[in-house]
Amino acid sequence: MYSETTGTNPLGTKNEFALDDITGRWKSREGAPDIRVYKSKERKNDCFFMEFAFKAGELFRCPVKKYQGIRYVNLYGVMSLSYNADNDVLQLSAYGKYYRGED
Repeated sequence: MYSETTGTNPLGTKNEFALDDITGRWKSREGAPDIRVYKSKERKNDCFFMEFAFKAGELFRCPVKKYQGIRYVNLYGVMSLSYNADNDVLQLSAYGKYYRGED
């Protein structure tokens, strides 16, 4: 993980962002699984989920959580999320950069 205070953040990503900004479908150009971020309509507390599509018909859903200002999901290990709003790039610590796909 990088530190915003030391200037070692090459992508210009931020840990603090609104989850509404990252809802939608995301694709990796590096071969990582496609993801979708969505707001649960079944829960009243504005719970957001990240859905991973590893194969056709094989989906994994994980709630997006926050701990000490860091957004993360737990899919067989913790993956932190960061987002660059200027370039619309979502960064997952385990899978790399994602670019917005068609909805």
